[in-house]
Amino acid sequence: MGFFDTLLGKEKALPALDPQSAAARRLEPFRPELERFLGRVNDRLELVPAASSLYAFIGKPPGHFGMVWWQDGAEHSFKSLMQEHGLTQLRIQKLSDELREAYKRHAGEERFSATVAGKSVTVTPSDTLAADVERMIRAVD
Repeated sequence: MGFFDTLLGKEKALPALDPQSAAARRLEPFRPELERFLGRVNDRLELVPAASSLYAFIGKPPGHFGMVWWQDGAEHSFKSLMQEHGLTQLRIQKLSDELREAYKRHAGEERFSATVAGKSVTVTPSDTLAADVERMIRAVD
């Protein structure tokens, strides 16, 4: 039945994120930026909250996805990395491949559902996934 659910666009229902959880508390400081972002995006969003950053996989990872993250009061993306660091498309593709592999390694992590700006998002409160993503992004500096 799982194959047909995927084929028909149905996804497994996730448990609701506890509003008192550490992950929910980590999301709160980013809520205004996240709400503005969700107003611009109509794609699936999976949030990975970290201690001082919020990472978002956009689309359908690990297959086709983009990334955006909020850190130090600013929104960042692959495009901004290219501009800020003079990276080539090839380097961004390598980073994307590394992030895909990290996502796959953490596929078994518990995921939750949350509502932000009236839209359902997935939240993966994994410190290890957040640390992997942060390490990979910082490695381009």
